[in-house]
Amino acid sequence: MSFADTVRAVAERTGLGLPPAQHPEPLAGLDYPTELALKREALAAFWPAQRLPGRPEPVVAALAPRGYRTTSKRRASLGPKGLALGFPGLPTPARGAAPSALDPPEHAAVYSLLADRLSRPPVRPLATALNWAVVRGQAPALAVILNVRVFDARVVRAAKLLAEALQAAPAGVLAAFLYLDPCGSDYYLEARRPAGTLSFKRLFGPEWLQVEADGVRLRFPPTVFSQVNGAMLGTMTAAVRELLAPLDGLSLLDLYCGYGLFAFTAGRDAAHVLGIDFDGPAIEAARGTAAHLGCADRVRFLAGRIDADFLVERVRPARGGEAVLLDPPRQGTAEGVAAAIADRRPERVVHICCGTDEIPREVAAWSAAGYVVRRAVPLDLFPGTPNLETLLLLTR
Repeated sequence: MSFADTVRAVAERTGLGLPPAQHPEPLAGLDYPTELALKREALAAFWPAQRLPGRPEPVVAALAPRGYRTTSKRRASLGPKGLALGFPGLPTPARGAAPSALDPPEHAAVYSLLADRLSRPPVRPLATALNWAVVRGQAPALAVILNVRVFDARVVRAAKLLAEALQAAPAGVLAAFLYLDPCGSDYYLEARRPAGTLSFKRLFGPEWLQVEADGVRLRFPPTVFSQVNGAMLGTMTAAVRELLAPLDGLSLLDLYCGYGLFAFTAGRDAAHVLGIDFDGPAIEAARGTAAHLGCADRVRFLAGRIDADFLVERVRPARGGEAVLLDPPRQGTAEGVAAAIADRRPERVVHICCGTDEIPREVAAWSAAGYVVRRAVPLDLFPGTPNLETLLLLTR
């Protein structure tokens, strides 16, 4: 049984009614103490049902359980009454934007503005081409990304008209971009980019976003992944730092490092840090931060697809002791990654699991490689949904 199914089973047993499984925010109708108790009970049931070792610690509560998302999205649908911005799998309004309990009110204001403006004839070519509308950041520094099926003169002219409206609006939009996705993918920032053509265009504003964690300001391009719950960044980096400690004298191998969130926070106590990620723009942003902070000799970054062959062939063993941090995407690590890391004999491994259902597979791989779970620290990074971010501490 999946973790989402376990949450539903516990909810039914305790008399809590939930909307259909395909609803994007199935727990948002509950008051947060009830939701948190439900998740804690569901995880306590999921753990032994999956034959996982030990028991998880209590789920760490979200600091902002509603209105927290620093990245939100709506699927576009153009009908006879105008543009509707909604959620896949749910009824779409005839016109306007579907509400969300998890998006900040500033994001909702931007979606309402987009739905209104894109329903008007002068910008209809852009509405016709639109796959997704994406809002990132926090007011007054919001960024809008319009995921479109085609770049042509009519779409670009319409986008420039929309850009003027966004700049004049009081919603706090600091930047806007066009993002080409001719396949109309379900992934609003599709990883496969069209080759040999312009696929990203800035309409106005800075070409980067920024977050602050543990007193460090980090910049990254608008298409690069960042944690959706900005209020929990400090909680998360502090938890990672605690699990990795002590790092004195150790090197830190930071896999799936992105723009360097953990390299520059939890990794500040390490003798050396090597961050690796497949996303080239994220790596370039991390290198820029290292240069800005004056630590490029201690904190280095490498671009590459993280699999067993890459780790064996391209990543030299650390001199002295080593700790390893992994923060892979929701689908988890590639086959053989745990074994390749275990061959380096790190003193500690912190593996961050974004998908709870991936934990049994990942723990089995580490067990086969000779590492055991010492602590499991679940964080409620996704309130309103049946998802958790779980930090696993492993040692030989």
